[in-house]
Amino acid sequence: MRNALSLLTLPFRQERSPLGRNAVLPTLFAALAVVVTPVVLAQETDEAEEAEQMADADTEVVIVTGSRLKRSTYTSVAPLQIITAEVAREAGLVDAGDIIQESPASAGQQIDLTFHGFVLDDGPGSVVANLRGLGSARTLVMINGRRVAPAGVEGAPSSPSLDVIPGMLVQTYDQLLDGASSVYGSDAVAGVVNAILRKDFDGLEVEVFPRYSEHGAGRENILSGRWGRNFDRGFIGVGAQYSDLEAITRADRPWTAGCSQHWEVDEGGNIRNKDLWYEVNYGMEMDECSVGSLAGRTFIPNTNVGSIYYTEGYSNGGWGNFSESSIYGFGVDGDGDGETDINFRDYDLNGREQFAYIRGPRTLANAMAYGEYTLEGEMNLTPYFEILYTVRQYDANLGVAQFFPDVPARNPYNLCNPEGAGVDCGLAQDAFFTNPNFLPQFANRWGGLCAQFGIPLAGCTPAVFGLLGGPSGPIPTVPIVAVRGDRNMTETEVSQWRTVAGISGDLPGLNVGSLYDWTFDVSVAHSMSSGTAHRMGIREDRLNLSLGAFSTTNTPCENDTGEVLESDVAPGCVPVNMYAPSLYRGVIG
Repeated sequence: MRNALSLLTLPFRQERSPLGRNAVLPTLFAALAVVVTPVVLAQETDEAEEAEQMADADTEVVIVTGSRLKRSTYTSVAPLQIITAEVAREAGLVDAGDIIQESPASAGQQIDLTFHGFVLDDGPGSVVANLRGLGSARTLVMINGRRVAPAGVEGAPSSPSLDVIPGMLVQTYDQLLDGASSVYGSDAVAGVVNAILRKDFDGLEVEVFPRYSEHGAGRENILSGRWGRNFDRGFIGVGAQYSDLEAITRADRPWTAGCSQHWEVDEGGNIRNKDLWYEVNYGMEMDECSVGSLAGRTFIPNTNVGSIYYTEGYSNGGWGNFSESSIYGFGVDGDGDGETDINFRDYDLNGREQFAYIRGPRTLANAMAYGEYTLEGEMNLTPYFEILYTVRQYDANLGVAQFFPDVPARNPYNLCNPEGAGVDCGLAQDAFFTNPNFLPQFANRWGGLCAQFGIPLAGCTPAVFGLLGGPSGPIPTVPIVAVRGDRNMTETEVSQWRTVAGISGDLPGLNVGSLYDWTFDVSVAHSMSSGTAHRMGIREDRLNLSLGAFSTTNTPCENDTGEVLESDVAPGCVPVNMYAPSLYRGVIG
């Protein structure tokens, strides 16, 4: 404005005119307006053009995740979080699952490789997205704006596993942080995860990415390669990745090694984690480990004792290698050494499952080819394609669980079958109730009650209470054991093909007034997945046949009761001894 005024020179003489002196001022202002206005307008026009050019240079107009309208990321009304794959890689995150699940938008329980139980919708080995804590079934996963189909095994797969996303080809991860069900459907209520693939290929890239833990076990080695070529009007890219992930057992991490413990704070602020119940009431010396599931024992129904525990070479009754632990509220000392014969911690599974996986071993391989080419013409027709193949193998080991089979009365190996290899458990119970080291304990417990009936302490015995039952003959039993490999080991393999073909372009013929810049995008996607799962364990029907449950005489591998069995049950049947020492030594058989 200052420069414009300096160019203005209007010579005039100050003299009277018919209009008077004041008539000169309007003339001067009119002249200023003529000269100054074009300069100011020109300057404003230049600034607008410069701002427009800067906007074109700095902002790329894209189709934003969660909208069908073209807009820049910075003008999107939807809260959008963009994670650059290269930045995540510098933080040590390579897998799409790690990047997405560790983002601030992910909330609630994130299903990853540490989950491998019976009730997972997508099965063991799946890694799914869960935005805002609403679950994977409400979080949509897409690649280049096109949804990815579910894949899994066991359960009812409803969500795609994030390992299908080829991490070596991803440029950014767009996460729409509010619901987009109006655009994509009910599976986008929680939000959308959209993996945007790279287009800046030029030649071959090979990468080796090892990942190590400060605790040792759990290493991962990633080998990836990608090749691409950019043309004047398109590009093509090809990539492949292989990942080998080691297992992590409970013993491999300090927070799971050892045993589970109870923690509580008393009134004085002291931290206590020792269970005193069994120590005070049963006289069993406890450590800081909590008492959990107990194995290495058997239950004898229809008798006055409960579970008896495996004590090889000793019995405080007449059960051979088994002893009663506690009865009527006190721990049993059958050998008179001043200590209880059974300590529950010696039969506790807590702390004995250090071989169980926190995270199982996994191998993952995926390969992808994709590209596009824009044809000449004002419609900018752009055919494109995507071909993706992924396969993963995953093993899980949850540890061990209690096993409660029913052993028929006349099974030849039954502990309580005197006609076979067992004993008469009625007489074995009587031997326990007449154990000379047990009788003082019983009298001390029930001496007050005996005194009310005039029975002296020395005469306060189980016989007085009618607990001696005499011989029982063969009776069924229920062993309570833990067998390594039973039901808690799983092997899965899942593969998935995904093919996309489409064409996009402009529709300049539809531009009318303010309605312009029409585009279209038509694509067809086809996905196919298959999976197998092997969950090893003891089949109940085969075990029952081998124990004699389908025999009128309890003869193993014989079926004369008319029970209808599967065709693969009987072949190869062999008798099973549920009281073999190998099932009880070390608690885990």
